[in-house]
Amino acid sequence: MYTWRSGIIAAATFAAGCVGSVGDDHDPADTGPGGENPAGGADGNPGSPGSPGGGTECKPGIAPTSQIRRLTNAQYDRTVRDLLGVTALAASGNVAPSTLLATDQAGSLTDLGWSSYRSVAEMIAAQVMADPALRKNFLKCTPSGDGAACLHDTIVEFGRRAFRRPLTQAEVARFDAIAAKGPQITANGTPEEVAEALLYMFLISPSFIQRAEITEAPDAGGFALSSHEVASRLSYMLWGTIPDEALNQAADQGQLSTPAQILAQAQRMLQDPRARQMVASFHRYYLELGPNTRWDSAQRDTTMFPAFDRSLIPIMAEETERFFDHVAFTRGGGFQEFFLSPIAFVNAATAPLYGLEPSNFGSEFQEVTLDPTQRPGFLTRVGFLNAYSSYNRTSPILRGVFITKDVLGIDPGTPPPGALETPLPEGADLDTNRKRVDAQTAGAACAACHHSFINPPGFVMEAYDAVGAWQTREASTGAPIDTVADVRIDGEPVKVASPADLMEKLAASRNAQRQYAQKWVSYAYERDGHPLDSCTVNDLTAKITAGGYTILDLVTDLTQSPSFRTRAIELE
Repeated sequence: MYTWRSGIIAAATFAAGCVGSVGDDHDPADTGPGGENPAGGADGNPGSPGSPGGGTECKPGIAPTSQIRRLTNAQYDRTVRDLLGVTALAASGNVAPSTLLATDQAGSLTDLGWSSYRSVAEMIAAQVMADPALRKNFLKCTPSGDGAACLHDTIVEFGRRAFRRPLTQAEVARFDAIAAKGPQITANGTPEEVAEALLYMFLISPSFIQRAEITEAPDAGGFALSSHEVASRLSYMLWGTIPDEALNQAADQGQLSTPAQILAQAQRMLQDPRARQMVASFHRYYLELGPNTRWDSAQRDTTMFPAFDRSLIPIMAEETERFFDHVAFTRGGGFQEFFLSPIAFVNAATAPLYGLEPSNFGSEFQEVTLDPTQRPGFLTRVGFLNAYSSYNRTSPILRGVFITKDVLGIDPGTPPPGALETPLPEGADLDTNRKRVDAQTAGAACAACHHSFINPPGFVMEAYDAVGAWQTREASTGAPIDTVADVRIDGEPVKVASPADLMEKLAASRNAQRQYAQKWVSYAYERDGHPLDSCTVNDLTAKITAGGYTILDLVTDLTQSPSFRTRAIELE
């Protein structure tokens, strides 16, 4: 006699919902498309500059995408949460389910990766069936007799949600066949044991693990997605999880075939808190903010900067995230406000860094309006300024690289050999950090990039010390801070007098606007900078430039491009 743990694998040979195998995909990590390292590749040293924002020429067409994209680990966790109510594995120290899965990666699923899906599915199935509160998320009825009728209804209803589409008659029949084998594949053949085996089978099915797009209805440039495939794209783009009942109903009724129908659903879905989480996740990707990045690894010489404490690091990161959320959702603002708004979220711990009286604040964040001549936008907040500083001084190079590469979209390239070992020079005439860095990068191998691209925006940001406090004189020498620089913006050197002046010019920069739009397209479509997405990027950039265009407008417009509702055959 089979045991269910071994017998159910044998039953998998005829299990329902298998679209091919759990195989090739091209998913990025949830932190950002294309496997981009959120810590950033540039170290603030010289290289050869790339072109801003990639190619801008509009090339009409549909970018090829995988038909069998696997759920990312973050999507897997959210899907299991919304489908079954499981957020932690009781059998494995209450860790998130994806903790036990292989890391997000492109290519075929390895044997080890497949084994991890089976192990996690087994734990989830056992946990759900052992907990009456969770069990009702799977079983929508109480089995009676042999339980066949209840299990059949569960197969149809739960399968619809798990596969993000109705099961075919053949799939239902195959799952029914598994239920009929209950006495052979479980210890006692009880309806509850069979239900656990069925849930396990659903969770290891390729139609659950993968977001298959297999409809082959010809359309201009590719295949038109079915309403169910559009619903899945919508829900995973805007929520990172399965469709809700309203979206499923629209898909079942074929009401996701036109841009207007898709727009109406997208606008509705943005009112859900899960959309807020998705927008926050994008901005972490845009900022390169997260675990194992500069944002959580700051160290300071506290004899020089006594206001610094590592306990401030998560507080400063959270303040930054609150700022982006405030602009996007509370104010309904647009790209320009990220650089121009003086709104900040301050508590007693961060107040001194902003020159505010800490006794006026408590441990909770309080919304304040800072001096707009000193603190417009996120680049003037203590989170960014701390993340992009050195141990015992500011770092015009680190700050300049971020502005050049991540804001303006100009890739400074790879540092030449030996650049990292270039010492910071000393000298009586080098009485400011700016002068020392300028001298450090004056060599022929460094100057082209540093003096034209990287250093100037970093020099403007010297108005803030290594913990983000405003400074007008060098602490060690008393020499005045010089923030005037010629910053290359949109292909031309532009005279900038102060951080506030720089923020105004970045907000108005076509390249900065295009870089933000490009990042959104890459993140939302889960592919990094494809040339056939240039038309969408250009359209979004033009709307940002015109003004009055909110972040939420941009997100819903991402659902309106032809490539959102059409699939092209993936190229080999």
